[in-house]
Amino acid sequence: MSKKLVGVDLGGTHIRSALALTATTHGDRVERPAPKGEPPDKAIAACAATILETCGGDKPDGVAIGIPGPLNPKTGVVFAAPNLGPWDNVNARTKFSELLGCPVAIQNDSKLGGYAEWVAGAGVGTKNMIFITVGTGIGAALVFEGELYGGAVGASGEIGHMYVAGDAVCALGHHGCLEAVASGTAIGIRARGAVERGEETILSALDPKRINGQAVSAAAQNGDRLARQIISDAGSIIGTAIASLINVLNPEVVVVGGGVMESGELFFDPLYQAVNSRAVAVSADSCRVVAAGLGTDAGLVGACAWAWKNFA
Repeated sequence: MSKKLVGVDLGGTHIRSALALTATTHGDRVERPAPKGEPPDKAIAACAATILETCGGDKPDGVAIGIPGPLNPKTGVVFAAPNLGPWDNVNARTKFSELLGCPVAIQNDSKLGGYAEWVAGAGVGTKNMIFITVGTGIGAALVFEGELYGGAVGASGEIGHMYVAGDAVCALGHHGCLEAVASGTAIGIRARGAVERGEETILSALDPKRINGQAVSAAAQNGDRLARQIISDAGSIIGTAIASLINVLNPEVVVVGGGVMESGELFFDPLYQAVNSRAVAVSADSCRVVAAGLGTDAGLVGACAWAWKNFA
């Protein structure tokens, strides 16, 4: 009998899980709302219930879980998860293992998204790759010489907290960081501010609570001038950050994914322009900057692939 290995993508909005069928494929997904803003034990219990449903009520043989926030995959401790709720040095691996009765691996969700793109998506065949995901927050995965790079305590890839400019504040309280000015959350905040100031936009017809990154993207694609400017500015800022990474790390490819992909060329054209104008030529010429190949499924593909790598 084959092992029941489960990958879980724990996001700020949804919990998604599936059985790992091979190193790069998974079965049908099971999806539930994530208990955002609740204590960690509630999110962990909701994940455990989703995992058991994925296994048809049976105990899994191994589980890998992607969690949005800085964490140490070796100790299992999640240092913080601001897009989930009040997580503070939570040993998630121990809690999950006790609930499920099986070995559990945890990893940052952006790293698993990057791992998925490396083994099954736009980064296949490379040794040095950077993956950047732009959604509710902004994170990254670094692959150096064919290995997913974790850093001293496994918390590498937090590019969303690189300082860019301004005084906007992210969920961790950092002023002017990339996540505070160019994430999906930041896009929504900027649009709501414009509506409050009375600027002309079709977004003013919406309930302010519904003006988020997705709504701004839809308005931009419908030709709304304000929305298009906000999306373009975010693309340019992300492109500038990518140029800096190319200059420092000289990767073969930079893969860009996350919910921002819904904006298409409205986001990517200014991103490419910023990269081309700011990256050192010799490094830029040896690097491709491409949209993710797996779309929003990357986190789940990566979690399943990680379960396979650790427990198959």
